[in-house]
Amino acid sequence: MSNSPQHIADNTQAQHDSLASIFGFNQFRTGQQQVVSQLLSGHSSLAIFPTGSGKSLCYQFCAVHLPHLTLVVSPLLALMKDQLAFLQTKGIPAGSIDSTLSPDEQRNTMERVKSGEIKILMVSVERFKNERFRQFIDSVSVSMLVIDEAHCISQWGYDFRPAYLDIIEFKETLKISTTLALTATATEEVAKDITKKLKIINKTYKKNVSAVTKQIKILEKKIAQFQ
Repeated sequence: MSNSPQHIADNTQAQHDSLASIFGFNQFRTGQQQVVSQLLSGHSSLAIFPTGSGKSLCYQFCAVHLPHLTLVVSPLLALMKDQLAFLQTKGIPAGSIDSTLSPDEQRNTMERVKSGEIKILMVSVERFKNERFRQFIDSVSVSMLVIDEAHCISQWGYDFRPAYLDIIEFKETLKISTTLALTATATEEVAKDITKKLKIINKTYKKNVSAVTKQIKILEKKIAQFQ
C-alpha cells in the first residue's frame, strides 16, 4: 500500500490511522482534515482558525508525510519553543535556528536538516535577511513553506510587517510549490491580499468564528443568571 502524500490525501481512513498513531487523537478538529487534504494534494492554502483551534496540526500532520523539509516561519520565539516541545513528545524530528542557539548548535541543526533527519525547521522572518541562512536553505529540498501569523504579510492587516514581504521573494526563488498561510484572524480584504501575494487559488478555510463567539455569549448569559 502506498504511503505517498496523495494516497494519504485521498484516503480518509489512512488519515485517521496516522492521526491516532502519531498524535494520539481520535479525530480531527473542524477544518483540519480539509486543509490537510488540500496540502497533501499539493494545493497551497490559507487557513484561518481562532487561537487554540489546532491550526498548527495542519502542517505538523502533513510534514510527517511529505518527502522533504517543512519550513515554518513564526514571529514568536516562545511559540516556536512550545511547538518544538510538542513535536518532541510525538517523536517528530524538528528543530529551529534562532538567536538562543550557539553557533555550534546552529551548525548541528543545519547538518541534521541536510541529512534529512529533521522534518520541520522553524525560523523567524528576520532569518531570511541572513545570507548564510539563505545559502543553506537553498541547498536543501523544501516540500512546504508554512507562514504563521500570515496577516502580517498584508498591508491591510492590523499588524503589517514589511519583513514578511521577503518571504514572497524567497518562496519564488526557491520554487517552493506548496505554501500554508496560517492566521487566527483576517478580514475579507486581508484574506484576499494574502492569497494574492502567495498565489493561493480557491483554497481558503475559515472557521466560523462568529458562531463560536455567539455560543460563548449565550453561555455567559446563562452563567450570569445563576450568579
